[in-house]
Amino acid sequence: MTPAKRPRFRMGYIVSRLHRTLYQLLNGQFVSGRGNVSFLLLSTCGRRSQRTRTVPLLYLMHNGDPCVIASKGGSSVAPDWLFNIRTNPEVTVQIGGLQWEGTARIASGEEREELWPRFVECYSGYQGYQTHTTRIFPIVVITRSEE
Repeated sequence: MTPAKRPRFRMGYIVSRLHRTLYQLLNGQFVSGRGNVSFLLLSTCGRRSQRTRTVPLLYLMHNGDPCVIASKGGSSVAPDWLFNIRTNPEVTVQIGGLQWEGTARIASGEEREELWPRFVECYSGYQGYQTHTTRIFPIVVITRSEE
């Protein structure tokens, strides 16, 4: 990895942790959205550690389900949370003050084709991220578990 890329991911990690902490402390108030962008907290079970891992992610709604994108800022390696849901798709989601259990799945090719332009419209940075790697960013759909 080149030295120029390291600080970007380190800064992203710090900002993500701060965002997550504020989101949890404020129960989503003031930090769950900015402009036309909305954020949720996604909690997964670590595939090796078995510990709960929580990350804030930009999301869009699609057919009543939140969808997130596994971009990791254009890294050629997928984010850890994606590896976690591939091992165990059971997740916890917090949107604002509401928290619920769900199941995560990778969007089908057709769904991804429909969702990708919506993500780019919401946050144009995704288009730039995609130019940094040949990895196609998976889009993850989260379905609420039956209660």
